[in-house]
Parts: sequence; C-alpha cells; structure tokens
Amino acid sequence: MTVAKSMLETDIYIEAFGRPAVGKSYVTERLVKLPEVRRAGVLTELFPVTKGHRLSRVPRKLWLILRYLPTLLMRRRRIAALVRSTPWMSAPAAGRALLNWVQLLAMVQHLHHLHRQGEPILLCQGVFQALWSLWFRAEPTVDRPFPLQEWITLSLALLPPRPIVVLHVVAAPAAIRQRQLDRVHGQSVLDRRRHGFASAQHCSARITEEILTALLSLESEGQLRVVTFDNTAEELTHERLTSLVQVVGLGRDPSAASPRGCV
Repeated sequence: MTVAKSMLETDIYIEAFGRPAVGKSYVTERLVKLPEVRRAGVLTELFPVTKGHRLSRVPRKLWLILRYLPTLLMRRRRIAALVRSTPWMSAPAAGRALLNWVQLLAMVQHLHHLHRQGEPILLCQGVFQALWSLWFRAEPTVDRPFPLQEWITLSLALLPPRPIVVLHVVAAPAAIRQRQLDRVHGQSVLDRRRHGFASAQHCSARITEEILTALLSLESEGQLRVVTFDNTAEELTHERLTSLVQVVGLGRDPSAASPRGCV
C-alpha cells in the first residue's frame, strides 16, 4: 500500500506509551522505515535511546533544555509548586525524572519548529512516558498521592498545538518478561532494578493503567486520541504495520477516523 503525502495529517504528534519492554522502540522504528512514512518526512528522535549512546546524548540534551528554558521560566511558579507537592522517592530520583520530562518537552518543541511545513512527529518515548517515569520515581501515600492530573494538565499546556495520538503498545505478560530478560542495554529505570524486581513490575503495570485511564478520559473530551497496538507477536508483518499507519492517522483523512483505534 502506498500513501501519498497529501493524504497525511501532516501536523500530527504521535508518541508511543506503555510498560517497559512492550516494544515501543521496536514498533516505532519499524513504522519509520516504511516507504510511505519516510516519504511523509516524519520527524523522530534526535538521538538514539539505547544505553550504549548515553554519553553522546548528554550535550544534545543540555542544548535542547537551555533553548527551552525561557518557556519553562514563564510557568516557573506552577512547575515549582507541582514539584514540591509530588512525593519523590529521593532528590536524585526527582532530578533524573524531571530532567527526562523537560528534555522530551524540549525535543517535541524543537521538532515542531524544525520545519515550517508541519511534518508529522513520531516518538518511541514521549511526554506521557516521561510522566510514567515521574510517577515511578515517586513514593505516594494515602495522604500524599501522586498528582497525576496536575502533571498531565501542565504537560498538555507545554506541548505544541498539534493533534495528539497516543500509540498504546501492549503485549502479553510472558512476552514482556522475556523481553525484559533479553535486554542487553537497559533503557528504562525498571531495567536497572536489582532488588524488588517483581514488586517494581507490579508497580509499573499499575502506573501504566492509571495513566491510560487518564488518557482515555482526555480522549472522551476530544483532547487526544488513543490507539492500542498488540505487540505480543515476535515479528511484525508488513500488513499490520501499514494498517497501523492508517489507524494512527498518518494515512487517511483524520475527520474520517474513529475516536479510538485498536490494531
């Protein structure tokens, strides 16, 4: 199937979301390699996400963050209040999670302004996955819960004005566990857990479900769209990938798309 560029929703912002090891990077990398997606001029990550390239990413991340500082300073009081109200696990954990959140927002803004023609943006890990990391590095209690809705509202306010599609990647628990074990270079905070791995997995699944519930609520309000993709199979067929291109809105008139998709 060939999709002409004129058929694309050119200004769409798509980010993958899901538990660690479901295959978010794998699915988006396969999508980006499709000829019809390449012809669309889709903008994607500015640097690799694997652990082996971590040091080479640091200067680029700092450059993006410095360029983004004026935008953050405009909302500094709101951000500071939210950071103070979040029950962090520790100061270093908070710093790492916040840095990841800021640099992802900065990257989306940079990609948004990179070209004037409004090319689609497709990220294997985006702002909502950064919210997952924020929560995972927190220690909420009954008296002091994680302020998810406040973080989502702030993140939406900081994103560029584009239609948002959340590509919710799922997989069977056995497949997730095997991929977790097979990873050579950990790229998630969960990969670096040496103690309490089972409880961390349970926490990861619970956080994912609660964020998804919030995203589905936003979808019902028309603020974004959620597309669920089952990545349990070991190999992705070309037919499934081209179908996914259509469902996320890269290959058809968005006004004809249903509010929600599942592939």
